[in-house]
Amino acid sequence: MKSTEKFTIKDVAKKSGYSVATVSAVINDLPIVSEKSKKKILKVIDEMGYRPNNIARSLKNSKTSTLGILVRDITNPFYPALISGIEEVAWGKNYEVFLCNTENDIEKEKKYIDNLISKQVDGIFITTASTKRNIDYNVLNESNIPYVFVNRKPDLLFENESYVGVDNYAAVEKGIRYLINKKINKIAFYAGPQEFSTFQQRYNAYKIAVKEESLIFKEEWLFMNEEFDENAGYQSTLKLLESNSLPECIFCSSDLMAFGAFKALTEKGLKIPDDIYLMGTDNNRFGELIGLSSIDMKNKEIGRQAAEILIELLNSNTDKVQKDNEIILQPELILRNSC
Repeated sequence: MKSTEKFTIKDVAKKSGYSVATVSAVINDLPIVSEKSKKKILKVIDEMGYRPNNIARSLKNSKTSTLGILVRDITNPFYPALISGIEEVAWGKNYEVFLCNTENDIEKEKKYIDNLISKQVDGIFITTASTKRNIDYNVLNESNIPYVFVNRKPDLLFENESYVGVDNYAAVEKGIRYLINKKINKIAFYAGPQEFSTFQQRYNAYKIAVKEESLIFKEEWLFMNEEFDENAGYQSTLKLLESNSLPECIFCSSDLMAFGAFKALTEKGLKIPDDIYLMGTDNNRFGELIGLSSIDMKNKEIGRQAAEILIELLNSNTDKVQKDNEIILQPELILRNSC
């Protein structure tokens, strides 16, 4: 069993019989140590039960002026504006940014985190968090690397953690309130994966609106999707069109699903908004091309605020940025031709 005792690089050097400089070279993967010596040092590190990346972090005595961003799917149009906001602030304060596209792969995300630790980044933006914490972020704390949850957050936010996002509940609430004011109460809803806080909050807003606003509800009008892409919206709409009665509006909890819905509706000969209304969430810039009404989720501002918090933390002498470790921005309803 490996020891839980904390070790320094000097301890590793002493036990392995090599110099601190040689151990440091191995940790930083510098090609100046023989393969035989490298294997011996790595074996000692493993036996001591200490993560090589953590040791690398302990060696660091100056900033690298680099930050990492973990994203789920770079092809999602939601991310460019968010990343642009982060980079705008980061570059203005002399930080470079590494982008890590996890492709919704937990093992890939863990590997990226290890790599960012070994590269000694100063801080990390996490946009991939599930509500149940399927990743152990404590490895970042052990490596003295601060991080900020962006857009999505775990159910429980620890004292040393910060979060920047938008009020997802209010986003759907604003859209439904607008529809109710137009005397529309037959609303189909396309929910996204409930492992993410964003889609949980959006779905909760719909559920409460059904209960409190006397919306007409039919099971065949509710779609709980495991994905939130165009195909999810397309397939959901095809199924919806097979039902005995159609709603007055399809409310999608992402613009990507709304794009898929738009495709299915137009293929089947339905006109928007004459035959049915359509609303999305995210205010994807491509929504303008089809006149999609949507909810602006302040992507770029989320990125700016997250960067301000992380860099403030890096420049402070305390583990806390501020007493209030959450920043929640307010969404904005954007009306176009589809509603």
